[in-house]
Amino acid sequence: MAEHGSGNATQLRERGGKAQKAFTPAPVRGRKGTKARPLGSLGRYLARTFGPGALTLGPVHGAAMISGLVAAALMVVRLLIPEPVGMGDQGEGHGLVCSLGVMNQRPWDYAEFTKYIHPAWVPHQFYGEGCGANGTGEPNYSSQLLLLWLGKLLTPLTGWGPGLDTRAVGLVCCVVFGLLIAALINLLPGRTWFRILIAALVTGVMADGVFADFFISPYSEPAAFLGILGVSVALLHYWNGNGPRWLALLLVVLATVFTVAAKTQTAAWLPVIALAMLWVPLPRRAADGEAAVVEPPTEGTPAEDAVRRGNRWRALLLPATAVLLIVAFSVAFINAQPKRFAEVNLYNAVFVELLPYSPTPEADLEWLGLDPSFINSMDTTVASTRSAVYNPLYPQFQEKISLGTIAGFYATHPERLITMGERGVTAMLTPELGYVGSYLEGSEHGPYDKERRFPVVLGLFSAAKAAPVAFVGMQLVTLLLGLAVAFRKRSAVGRLAVVIVLGGWFQFWAVMLNGGQAEIYKQMIIVGFMAALCGPLLVALISILASEPGKVPERKRRGRRAKAQQGSADPAIVG
Repeated sequence: MAEHGSGNATQLRERGGKAQKAFTPAPVRGRKGTKARPLGSLGRYLARTFGPGALTLGPVHGAAMISGLVAAALMVVRLLIPEPVGMGDQGEGHGLVCSLGVMNQRPWDYAEFTKYIHPAWVPHQFYGEGCGANGTGEPNYSSQLLLLWLGKLLTPLTGWGPGLDTRAVGLVCCVVFGLLIAALINLLPGRTWFRILIAALVTGVMADGVFADFFISPYSEPAAFLGILGVSVALLHYWNGNGPRWLALLLVVLATVFTVAAKTQTAAWLPVIALAMLWVPLPRRAADGEAAVVEPPTEGTPAEDAVRRGNRWRALLLPATAVLLIVAFSVAFINAQPKRFAEVNLYNAVFVELLPYSPTPEADLEWLGLDPSFINSMDTTVASTRSAVYNPLYPQFQEKISLGTIAGFYATHPERLITMGERGVTAMLTPELGYVGSYLEGSEHGPYDKERRFPVVLGLFSAAKAAPVAFVGMQLVTLLLGLAVAFRKRSAVGRLAVVIVLGGWFQFWAVMLNGGQAEIYKQMIIVGFMAALCGPLLVALISILASEPGKVPERKRRGRRAKAQQGSADPAIVG
């Protein structure tokens, strides 16, 4: 029996590696004859190349500059080759662009000039009410005028004639977008290829026709799109804690002011911007790795504790002052906007949204304090023949209805917000404006044809219309993952995701409460842009949460020599 046992032990020692290999379960991807090995190799390659790795900070100027140039060039090609595409004007652009002393070269008939884009604006001198908001003569202010002015300077150099050509404005927007992409790559954490991947996804969102076509148009949406990206870049710089704090805050203030000045609806996400600025920057040590080391507070004398509390309050003083400056500018800007805009929005909020979708419109009129005769103007606009402006009691509407009144009504009728939200989400997921054309007149394309050269966002939104709840769920997941990345990984990308999602929700309800169904598809474009940015953010957040900086994937060695080295290094086999 002893010799038999000894023989078995000798056989095990002689077969060493084989015995160990026969009785040790091997992972599936390591077995021969399966398809798991190439998939696993591909996954490890993608993780090595595009994974964030350690969340180190610092500029990558060369890669950022090249990526910015490529992004700008791709946008130019996408808009101008093989033929120019843009967003047709339905008449709203005149009130903004006419302040530059130009007039659009287009047919006078509304049904004719909305069929195609008409990018040429020739010099013209307006008098009286010929220029302004809806013929009132009230000036229309927007930060888009800066981009239009630069386009006017560029137009003669491009050979598109005197005055202003919106194709030149598109070139200006593409250059600004390229600069923002370069800045984004410099401020994102992690490996260079990870930063380039996220920037490429953002470029893909911007390149979709539902957003990019606005670059060649007289609308103010391009300033809002670029402003949102500018605020994102400025917040990343502020949270990363690089450079003087006052300069980082100044950049956030300038970017936010530019965005708010683009369209008044963007003022709705000021509470989120205030939260972002009061969210203290990350410690500088966070740039060295995944998370900063937080030292436990040490006990001190009452005097030392008072000094520590005073330092915390002084740290919040500068961002709080910046928030007050932004709020003051926003209030002044909204008050400077044409009063006609505010009146039309309130009219639409009552007669286009509140009453037509009410089960008891008469009772709603009574709650609002309006005469029952206003029921005859339900489901009309200001320009309709049955408009309430022709009602002798219309001054009653002007006196009693305000944005606060509308908000108070829905606060006491919260059940109405459910159906309102459903209509808003459906409108946001229908971003293509089919009532204006995308091509030049005289092209081979018919009237009102929409271009779809890169319909990624359009396709995703159209598919999401089948299950709008899933789309809202995606935004909620982005918010939750953003909080996880912000607190677990201490990365500014998580904070940015929180700001984008909450800002989009604030703006969504601002549009619905201040206008509702009137022009809802166009008014939801900016909200849809912020929602589409959740795609790149989700990729970034999932990659950051899944990354393990301490475990960098390595290439698996193959061959007899690798197996021999592995066998000699394994103590279970050697022993």
